[in-house]
Amino acid sequence: MNVPACSYLPRGALQPRGSLPWCADCDTDEHLLVGSVVVLDARKDTLAADINCSRCKSSRVLATTAAFVAAILART
Repeated sequence: MNVPACSYLPRGALQPRGSLPWCADCDTDEHLLVGSVVVLDARKDTLAADINCSRCKSSRVLATTAAFVAAILART
């Protein structure tokens, strides 16, 4: 399932696997920025990424993949 940038996901909705990340506080992915990224497991291609929303100032750390982070970096 492809979710375009600026997609709306209603409150309480679970993020589908493989989709772009979004801000759970303001229900958009339009204002997301990537902070620091650390490799968790090189064999499994997993990363820990600091994701920040410039709109509502929320932040979280996700265990994710490079493709997931690249989706945000490609927009910014």
